Amino acid sequence: MKRTLTLILLLGAALAARAQAAPQDALKAFSGGLDKSYFTGASLAGDGHPVVEATAAYEALPASGREEQAGKALATWRDASGGISALLSVRFGGGGELWLLKKDGPAKLDEWSDSRLPFSRSERRGSDRFFGYVGGQYLHGSGDIDSTTAFNGKLGKTLLGGRYDAALIFGRSKTGDVATTTYGLTGRALFPLGPRLGWNLGASLTRVTASSGDGVTNVAALGGVSLFLPGGSFDVTLAMGNHSVYSLMLGYTIYLSRK
Repeated sequence: MKRTLTLILLLGAALAARAQAAPQDALKAFSGGLDKSYFTGASLAGDGHPVVEATAAYEALPASGREEQAGKALATWRDASGGISALLSVRFGGGGELWLLKKDGPAKLDEWSDSRLPFSRSERRGSDRFFGYVGGQYLHGSGDIDSTTAFNGKLGKTLLGGRYDAALIFGRSKTGDVATTTYGLTGRALFPLGPRLGWNLGASLTRVTASSGDGVTNVAALGGVSLFLPGGSFDVTLAMGNHSVYSLMLGYTIYLSRK
């Protein structure tokens, strides 16, 4: 009985040592297979996925180049570990990225920077895109332009690598026998807070007219927040202008062209 117990304990210790050594062996093989032009200093995170330090050459890559190199590193880890984890953390210059290896290739799950301020423009930018917007608008003004709800739409384009946007704006509503039409131009400066959230400041020049013939030209200051979603964003915007006209807009932006 004593001998059996001793054998069980020795077997358990051996299995534990082997389980502990396996990730380290995989890490060693992974480190040897990395492209040293882009990655150095591989280690394991607490949950067992690999963490690599990126070189300046990796930081200088465009988004497509980073995706390609992260995919190669993930494939190297998969081969070295036997598929222990499909995650990869890349660290560089006070920030980093988290990648996931999927069937159709690598996907970036998150990115961060320790030095980024909430109002900074340090997010990496892509090419500019055309976009459309549809939503609802609560409008309040003076005279015949009283409190009302309206359809609101925009058609525009981002500018200077996504730092700004400009759009044509149109709104239409009807309260009783009085119809109200809004049309004009709007421009905004865009401030991302991260990959999923951002805020913006801007201005608009619109003409607000009622079917009775009354109308005003409205200059307004804009402020809003955006929740970024695949292919677009959900937007909330407050506009405050002259002639006691203000509005609250909620809607969805759809990107009409890809980065």
